[in-house]
Amino acid sequence: MNANEIQPNPVQSERPYAGNTSDRTIVWRKYSNKSVFICGVLFCVVLGLGYYTWNLWSHDQQIVNALRQSKKEIDKLRTTGKQSAAEINKLKQALEQSEHKAFDLDSRLAAAESRFEELQEERASIAARLAEFRKVTQQFRQMISSGKLAVVFRRGRMVVELPEKVLFPSGSADITKDGADALRQVSKVLRRVRDKRFIVAGHTDNVPISNEQFRSNWELSVARAVNVTKSLISSGLNPQRLVAAGHAQFDPVATNSNAAGKQKNRRIEIILEPRLRQPPEAKKAVKTDKTKAVKRKK
Repeated sequence: MNANEIQPNPVQSERPYAGNTSDRTIVWRKYSNKSVFICGVLFCVVLGLGYYTWNLWSHDQQIVNALRQSKKEIDKLRTTGKQSAAEINKLKQALEQSEHKAFDLDSRLAAAESRFEELQEERASIAARLAEFRKVTQQFRQMISSGKLAVVFRRGRMVVELPEKVLFPSGSADITKDGADALRQVSKVLRRVRDKRFIVAGHTDNVPISNEQFRSNWELSVARAVNVTKSLISSGLNPQRLVAAGHAQFDPVATNSNAAGKQKNRRIEIILEPRLRQPPEAKKAVKTDKTKAVKRKK
Protein backbone atom coordinates (compact mmCIF):
# COMPACT_ATOMS: atom_id res chain seq x y z
CA MET A 1 0.00 0.00 0.00
CA ASN A 2 1.25 3.38 -0.94
CA ALA A 3 1.86 5.86 1.70
CA ASN A 4 -0.17 8.39 -0.21
CA GLU A 5 -3.35 6.32 0.04
CA ILE A 6 -5.70 7.47 2.80
CA GLN A 7 -7.17 4.82 5.05
CA PRO A 8 -10.86 5.33 5.99
CA ASN A 9 -11.52 6.39 9.58
CA PRO A 10 -13.36 3.59 11.33
CA VAL A 11 -15.34 6.08 13.32
CA GLN A 12 -16.37 7.97 10.27
CA SER A 13 -17.38 4.82 8.43
CA GLU A 14 -19.84 3.88 11.14
CA ARG A 15 -21.62 7.23 11.09
CA PRO A 16 -24.51 7.83 8.80
CA TYR A 17 -23.55 8.85 5.51
CA ALA A 18 -23.45 12.56 5.53
CA GLY A 19 -22.81 13.06 1.98
CA ASN A 20 -24.52 15.52 -0.26
CA THR A 21 -28.21 16.48 -0.37
CA SER A 22 -29.23 13.78 -2.80
CA ASP A 23 -27.85 11.15 -0.55
CA ARG A 24 -29.76 12.53 2.39
CA THR A 25 -32.93 12.50 0.33
CA ILE A 26 -32.46 8.86 -0.48
CA VAL A 27 -32.02 8.01 3.19
CA TRP A 28 -35.10 10.02 4.18
CA ARG A 29 -37.18 8.29 1.55
CA LYS A 30 -36.13 4.94 2.88
CA TYR A 31 -37.23 5.92 6.36
CA SER A 32 -40.50 7.43 5.03
CA ASN A 33 -41.38 4.31 3.11
CA LYS A 34 -40.91 2.23 6.21
CA SER A 35 -43.10 4.60 8.24
CA VAL A 36 -45.81 4.57 5.64
CA PHE A 37 -45.72 0.83 5.51
CA ILE A 38 -45.85 0.58 9.28
CA CYS A 39 -48.67 3.13 9.44
CA GLY A 40 -50.54 1.21 6.75
CA VAL A 41 -50.11 -2.00 8.63
CA LEU A 42 -51.24 -0.34 11.87
CA PHE A 43 -54.22 1.23 10.09
CA CYS A 44 -55.17 -2.13 8.67
CA VAL A 45 -54.84 -3.71 12.11
CA VAL A 46 -56.90 -0.94 13.72
CA LEU A 47 -59.47 -1.18 10.93
CA GLY A 48 -59.64 -4.94 11.29
CA LEU A 49 -59.96 -4.67 15.06
CA GLY A 50 -62.67 -2.03 14.63
CA TYR A 51 -64.56 -4.17 12.16
CA TYR A 52 -64.18 -7.19 14.41
CA THR A 53 -65.29 -5.14 17.41
CA TRP A 54 -68.24 -3.74 15.47
CA ASN A 55 -69.07 -7.20 14.28
CA LEU A 56 -68.96 -8.51 17.85
CA TRP A 57 -71.12 -5.59 19.03
CA SER A 58 -73.59 -6.21 16.23
CA HIS A 59 -73.73 -9.89 17.12
CA ASP A 60 -74.14 -9.02 20.79
CA GLN A 61 -76.93 -6.60 19.90
CA GLN A 62 -78.62 -9.30 17.87
CA ILE A 63 -78.32 -11.66 20.82
CA VAL A 64 -79.64 -8.96 23.18
CA ASN A 65 -82.52 -8.19 20.82
CA ALA A 66 -83.22 -11.89 20.45
CA LEU A 67 -83.20 -12.27 24.24
CA ARG A 68 -85.51 -9.30 24.62
CA GLN A 69 -87.81 -10.72 21.98
CA SER A 70 -87.67 -14.10 23.68
CA LYS A 71 -88.47 -12.44 27.01
CA LYS A 72 -91.44 -10.68 25.42
CA GLU A 73 -92.62 -13.93 23.92
CA ILE A 74 -92.11 -15.68 27.26
CA ASP A 75 -94.08 -12.92 29.02
CA LYS A 76 -96.73 -13.18 26.34
CA LEU A 77 -96.82 -16.95 26.75
CA ARG A 78 -97.07 -16.54 30.52
CA THR A 79 -99.94 -14.10 30.08
CA THR A 80 -101.56 -16.43 27.57
CA GLY A 81 -100.93 -19.32 29.95
CA LYS A 82 -102.58 -17.43 32.81
CA GLN A 83 -105.50 -16.59 30.56
CA SER A 84 -105.67 -20.19 29.43
CA ALA A 85 -105.54 -21.36 33.07
CA ALA A 86 -108.34 -18.93 33.93
CA GLU A 87 -110.36 -20.17 30.96
CA ILE A 88 -109.65 -23.77 31.97
CA ASN A 89 -110.84 -23.02 35.51
CA LYS A 90 -113.98 -21.40 34.09
CA LEU A 91 -114.53 -24.42 31.88
CA LYS A 92 -113.99 -26.73 34.86
CA GLN A 93 -116.51 -24.74 36.90
CA ALA A 94 -118.96 -24.76 34.00
CA LEU A 95 -118.40 -28.51 33.62
CA GLU A 96 -119.00 -29.08 37.34
CA GLN A 97 -122.16 -26.99 37.19
CA SER A 98 -123.28 -28.93 34.13
CA GLU A 99 -122.58 -32.20 35.94
CA HIS A 100 -124.54 -31.00 38.97
CA LYS A 101 -127.40 -29.93 36.71
CA ALA A 102 -127.24 -33.24 34.87
CA PHE A 103 -127.26 -35.14 38.19
CA ASP A 104 -130.17 -33.01 39.39
CA LEU A 105 -132.02 -33.61 36.14
CA ASP A 106 -131.32 -37.34 36.38
CA SER A 107 -132.65 -37.35 39.95
CA ARG A 108 -135.73 -35.42 38.90
CA LEU A 109 -136.22 -37.70 35.94
CA ALA A 110 -135.89 -40.78 38.14
CA ALA A 111 -138.33 -39.26 40.63
CA ALA A 112 -140.72 -38.36 37.82
CA GLU A 113 -140.49 -41.87 36.37
CA SER A 114 -141.04 -43.37 39.82
CA ARG A 115 -143.98 -41.04 40.40
CA PHE A 116 -145.35 -41.90 36.96
CA GLU A 117 -145.15 -45.59 37.80
CA GLU A 118 -146.88 -44.92 41.12
CA LEU A 119 -149.59 -42.97 39.36
CA GLN A 120 -150.03 -45.78 36.87
CA GLU A 121 -150.31 -48.27 39.73
CA GLU A 122 -152.76 -45.98 41.53
CA ARG A 123 -154.74 -45.57 38.34
CA ALA A 124 -154.84 -49.34 37.84
CA SER A 125 -155.80 -49.81 41.49
CA ILE A 126 -158.56 -47.20 41.24
CA ALA A 127 -159.81 -48.77 38.03
CA ALA A 128 -159.85 -52.19 39.70
CA ARG A 129 -161.67 -50.87 42.76
CA LEU A 130 -164.15 -49.01 40.58
CA ALA A 131 -164.83 -52.16 38.57
CA GLU A 132 -165.27 -54.11 41.79
CA PHE A 133 -167.52 -51.40 43.21
CA ARG A 134 -169.71 -51.54 40.13
CA LYS A 135 -169.80 -55.31 40.28
CA VAL A 136 -170.77 -55.41 43.97
CA THR A 137 -173.28 -52.59 43.50
CA GLN A 138 -174.84 -54.51 40.61
CA GLN A 139 -175.13 -57.66 42.77
CA PHE A 140 -176.70 -55.64 45.61
CA ARG A 141 -178.97 -53.76 43.21
CA GLN A 142 -182.25 -55.19 44.57
CA MET A 143 -181.28 -54.63 48.22
CA ILE A 144 -180.13 -51.08 47.41
CA SER A 145 -183.39 -50.37 45.64
CA SER A 146 -185.40 -51.68 48.60
CA GLY A 147 -183.41 -49.53 51.06
CA LYS A 148 -181.93 -52.49 52.93
CA LEU A 149 -178.35 -51.39 52.36
CA ALA A 150 -176.08 -48.92 50.56
CA VAL A 151 -172.65 -49.35 48.99
CA VAL A 152 -170.34 -46.36 49.46
CA PHE A 153 -166.63 -45.43 49.52
CA ARG A 154 -165.19 -44.18 52.80
CA ARG A 155 -161.50 -43.46 53.39
CA GLY A 156 -160.63 -45.17 50.12
CA ARG A 157 -162.40 -48.41 51.00
CA MET A 158 -165.67 -49.89 49.82
CA VAL A 159 -168.28 -50.10 52.59
CA VAL A 160 -171.60 -51.95 52.73
CA GLU A 161 -173.90 -50.04 55.09
CA LEU A 162 -176.93 -51.65 56.73
CA PRO A 163 -179.28 -49.40 58.74
CA GLU A 164 -180.16 -50.32 62.32
CA LYS A 165 -183.87 -50.69 61.47
CA VAL A 166 -183.09 -53.47 58.95
CA LEU A 167 -181.23 -55.60 61.52
CA PHE A 168 -182.13 -54.73 65.12
CA PRO A 169 -184.92 -53.46 67.30
CA SER A 170 -184.14 -50.14 68.98
CA GLY A 171 -181.59 -50.47 71.80
CA SER A 172 -181.07 -54.20 71.13
CA ALA A 173 -178.33 -56.37 69.61
CA ASP A 174 -180.65 -59.24 68.66
CA ILE A 175 -180.99 -59.67 64.88
CA THR A 176 -184.54 -59.74 63.54
CA LYS A 177 -185.80 -62.34 61.07
CA ASP A 178 -185.72 -59.79 58.23
CA GLY A 179 -182.24 -58.83 59.33
CA ALA A 180 -181.07 -62.46 59.19
CA ASP A 181 -182.52 -62.81 55.68
CA ALA A 182 -180.72 -59.63 54.59
CA LEU A 183 -177.41 -60.91 56.04
CA ARG A 184 -177.77 -64.22 54.17
CA GLN A 185 -178.06 -62.27 50.91
CA VAL A 186 -175.07 -60.16 51.89
CA SER A 187 -173.02 -63.26 52.73
CA LYS A 188 -173.90 -64.80 49.37
CA VAL A 189 -172.45 -61.78 47.54
CA LEU A 190 -169.39 -61.36 49.77
CA ARG A 191 -168.37 -65.01 49.33
CA ARG A 192 -167.69 -64.22 45.66
CA VAL A 193 -165.41 -61.27 46.50
CA ARG A 194 -161.74 -62.32 46.33
CA ASP A 195 -158.65 -61.08 48.16
CA LYS A 196 -160.63 -59.15 50.76
CA ARG A 197 -161.27 -59.43 54.44
CA PHE A 198 -164.36 -57.92 56.03
CA ILE A 199 -164.46 -55.65 59.07
CA VAL A 200 -167.90 -55.64 60.66
CA ALA A 201 -168.22 -52.34 62.56
CA GLY A 202 -171.09 -51.35 64.86
CA HIS A 203 -172.07 -47.65 65.22
CA THR A 204 -174.56 -45.82 67.41
CA ASP A 205 -175.84 -42.27 67.81
CA ASN A 206 -174.82 -40.07 70.74
CA VAL A 207 -177.82 -40.91 72.90
CA PRO A 208 -176.44 -42.70 76.01
CA ILE A 209 -177.75 -46.17 76.78
CA SER A 210 -177.77 -47.79 80.18
CA ASN A 211 -179.75 -50.92 80.92
CA GLU A 212 -179.24 -54.37 82.33
CA GLN A 213 -177.78 -55.66 79.05
CA PHE A 214 -175.61 -52.70 77.91
CA ARG A 215 -173.93 -50.18 80.17
CA SER A 216 -172.77 -47.92 77.28
CA ASN A 217 -172.89 -47.39 73.53
CA TRP A 218 -169.51 -49.13 73.32
CA GLU A 219 -170.99 -52.38 74.54
CA LEU A 220 -174.05 -52.02 72.29
CA SER A 221 -171.99 -51.34 69.14
CA VAL A 222 -169.60 -54.23 69.84
CA ALA A 223 -172.44 -56.67 70.62
CA ARG A 224 -174.22 -55.80 67.38
CA ALA A 225 -170.98 -56.23 65.35
CA VAL A 226 -170.33 -59.63 66.96
CA ASN A 227 -173.86 -60.88 66.29
CA VAL A 228 -173.70 -59.77 62.63
CA THR A 229 -170.34 -61.52 62.28
CA LYS A 230 -171.79 -64.75 63.70
CA SER A 231 -174.73 -64.50 61.29
CA LEU A 232 -172.41 -64.07 58.30
CA ILE A 233 -170.35 -67.09 59.40
CA SER A 234 -173.49 -69.21 59.75
CA SER A 235 -174.43 -68.13 56.23
CA GLY A 236 -171.22 -69.58 54.82
CA LEU A 237 -168.64 -66.73 55.02
CA ASN A 238 -165.14 -67.81 56.03
CA PRO A 239 -164.50 -66.69 59.65
CA GLN A 240 -160.83 -66.11 58.86
CA ARG A 241 -161.89 -63.23 56.67
CA LEU A 242 -163.99 -61.51 59.35
CA VAL A 243 -163.20 -59.00 62.09
CA ALA A 244 -165.74 -57.47 64.52
CA ALA A 245 -165.35 -53.97 65.96
CA GLY A 246 -167.41 -51.36 67.80
CA HIS A 247 -167.12 -47.57 67.44
CA ALA A 248 -170.03 -46.41 69.63
CA GLN A 249 -170.96 -42.83 68.66
CA PHE A 250 -167.42 -41.74 67.78
CA ASP A 251 -167.43 -42.31 64.00
CA PRO A 252 -170.60 -40.58 62.75
CA VAL A 253 -171.52 -40.09 59.09
CA ALA A 254 -174.13 -37.40 59.85
CA THR A 255 -174.97 -34.89 62.52
CA ASN A 256 -176.42 -36.08 65.82
CA SER A 257 -178.34 -32.85 66.27
CA ASN A 258 -181.52 -34.16 64.62
CA ALA A 259 -183.48 -37.40 64.29
CA ALA A 260 -182.57 -38.02 60.63
CA GLY A 261 -178.84 -37.70 61.36
CA LYS A 262 -179.06 -39.95 64.40
CA GLN A 263 -180.88 -42.58 62.32
CA LYS A 264 -178.02 -42.55 59.74
CA ASN A 265 -175.43 -42.94 62.46
CA ARG A 266 -177.12 -46.06 63.93
CA ARG A 267 -175.77 -48.59 61.45
CA ILE A 268 -173.66 -51.66 60.73
CA GLU A 269 -170.76 -51.27 58.28
CA ILE A 270 -169.10 -54.15 56.47
CA ILE A 271 -165.78 -52.74 55.28
CA LEU A 272 -164.05 -54.52 52.40
CA GLU A 273 -160.41 -54.43 53.43
CA PRO A 274 -157.81 -55.42 50.80
CA ARG A 275 -155.47 -58.23 51.75
CA LEU A 276 -152.03 -56.63 51.65
CA ARG A 277 -149.45 -58.95 50.19
CA GLN A 278 -145.93 -58.89 51.47
CA PRO A 279 -143.53 -57.24 48.99
CA PRO A 280 -140.67 -59.40 47.64
CA GLU A 281 -138.11 -57.15 49.35
CA ALA A 282 -139.81 -57.68 52.71
CA LYS A 283 -139.88 -61.44 52.17
CA LYS A 284 -136.15 -61.44 51.42
CA ALA A 285 -135.50 -59.37 54.54
CA VAL A 286 -137.53 -61.79 56.68
CA LYS A 287 -135.65 -64.78 55.22
CA THR A 288 -132.32 -63.04 55.87
CA ASP A 289 -133.26 -62.29 59.48
CA LYS A 290 -134.34 -65.90 60.01
CA THR A 291 -131.07 -67.18 58.50
CA LYS A 292 -129.04 -64.89 60.79
CA ALA A 293 -131.04 -66.05 63.82
CA VAL A 294 -130.39 -69.71 62.95
CA LYS A 295 -126.65 -69.03 62.53
CA ARG A 296 -126.50 -67.28 65.90
CA LYS A 297 -128.15 -70.26 67.60
CA LYS A 298 -125.61 -72.58 66.01
